[in-house]
Amino acid sequence: MTSLEAKMAALERRVFGRKTEKLPPVAKELKPSSTTPEDEALRAASALQTRRERAARKAAGAVEREVPHEVPAEERRCPACGSEALKPLGEGRRTVVYEYVPAFFEKQVHVQEVLACACGRGVVTAPAPPKVVDKGEYGPGLLAHAVVSKCADAMPLHRLAQRMERGGVPMSRSTLTDLFHQSAEVLLPLSSHLLQCIASAEVVWADETPLRVLDVKKTRRGYLWTFLTQTPQGEWLIGYRFSLGRAGKTPKDVLGGTTGALVVDG
Repeated sequence: MTSLEAKMAALERRVFGRKTEKLPPVAKELKPSSTTPEDEALRAASALQTRRERAARKAAGAVEREVPHEVPAEERRCPACGSEALKPLGEGRRTVVYEYVPAFFEKQVHVQEVLACACGRGVVTAPAPPKVVDKGEYGPGLLAHAVVSKCADAMPLHRLAQRMERGGVPMSRSTLTDLFHQSAEVLLPLSSHLLQCIASAEVVWADETPLRVLDVKKTRRGYLWTFLTQTPQGEWLIGYRFSLGRAGKTPKDVLGGTTGALVVDG
């Protein structure tokens, strides 16, 4: 009876309690307090695997730059005999320090060369720099930064616009919103090709997630459909399709005309 009451209290705290990032998962709260040697061995193996993966990420993650540190001039003598005939001993001691280098925006002024012929009838102009948006003054790197900040880091566009303003780029939320939608139009062929690759797979997982979207003076419910598959090389492909309804039209549009197995819940 005591165990059942503890489980009910844990579930009530999970469902109705205050939500914080430090709230442990339900499985952790409901598991028995006593552990077996097998559980301890599995936990130790999992912790070892986690440390190895973290070490691998550290080795191949950040850009590496060597910062040399020379011995000061007043210390460049032997502590035993006082001689100054010193030579390097090996490669030196190496210490790893992770540092943050603040990102910055730059204003690029592209100057196109213009050449004129001596005959006075011909003029040649260098090609203009490529642009993602016609007649736009924002480069592809800035647009990619906006898309990644919104989609991968869940940063609201109005907050991102304020950050750009602090970085010296004149930006308003409405302008950044327009740039975000224009970037989506440019990436539409890539998104369509990704969904085609997923649809041609033998096994596809699919699910829909409800979310609130803005409408005129109110919000309405929309659905973000997720399609997932794994390539023969072991890589995962994930495609998304937004829809205002939960009907089967969206998966039919994505997977229609293909063969294979579709895995869904329910």
